[in-house]
Amino acid sequence: MIPVKLELKNFMPYRDNVPTLHFNEIHTASIWGANGNGKSSLMDAITWAIWGKTRAKSDDDIIHLGQNETTVEFDFLVSNTLYRVIRKHALPKRKSASGQSSLDLLVSDDEGNFRAISGNTIPQTQQQIIDILHM
Repeated sequence: MIPVKLELKNFMPYRDNVPTLHFNEIHTASIWGANGNGKSSLMDAITWAIWGKTRAKSDDDIIHLGQNETTVEFDFLVSNTLYRVIRKHALPKRKSASGQSSLDLLVSDDEGNFRAISGNTIPQTQQQIIDILHM
């Protein structure tokens, strides 16, 4: 897997005006900065997009404080095919309810247009991602 692009909205310390992170032309990178600046959150965003897992206790905890939902969009290449994963989570409307999550998997055609190849459920789509990555 080769990372191509990462977009975040209301994910952990990042709010909704985060510039898109493009990995094009980056051969080797180092992420550095002071504690609490969001370095680990970038890795969490990628692992959450792909596997639905972070270091947070629940998906509700990854939503930026004061916001109602989060979205991570991650583009990556596998065998010269461009894929896009879009994972979202929204806080529950009522305290006794569960939050709402979604997971979409798309593939790009030769013209750069994406089409959905998601399964009917989140677990089915998750399995497709795992199969594509062979992980």
